[in-house]
Amino acid sequence: MIRLAALVLIAAPAAAQDRRPAPEIFVTSAMATSTAQILAVNCPVLSINPGAMRTETDRVLDALDADGFTPETMTDAMEDPSDRIAVLQDAFLAKHDLADGATSDAVCAAGLREISEGTAIGALLLEVEG
Repeated sequence: MIRLAALVLIAAPAAAQDRRPAPEIFVTSAMATSTAQILAVNCPVLSINPGAMRTETDRVLDALDADGFTPETMTDAMEDPSDRIAVLQDAFLAKHDLADGATSDAVCAAGLREISEGTAIGALLLEVEG
């Protein structure tokens, strides 16, 4: 399976003292949303749940706003969370025994397991007709 990539864009770096660590809610949500999207793209019986994705986005944006991060300032004010997201992605891959070249069946099994376990990733997915 392709390396899971977080959908996090970090702009030109600001002075190090101006940046704060990414809040945990941002890190875990970025991992969950990007992983759910990759699972849905690579499995014909999985799709993104648009309502759940919207709810998650709103929840994270509200939390970031309360923490002083806005969409306009986030890239300049937040440290790059890529390493922290990668740790979570590696744990996901290990949990499901997924590696580069994982079959569609293995990817589908991982997504369906996430749904059945009620995880943050599973909450963003829907099982559909293949």
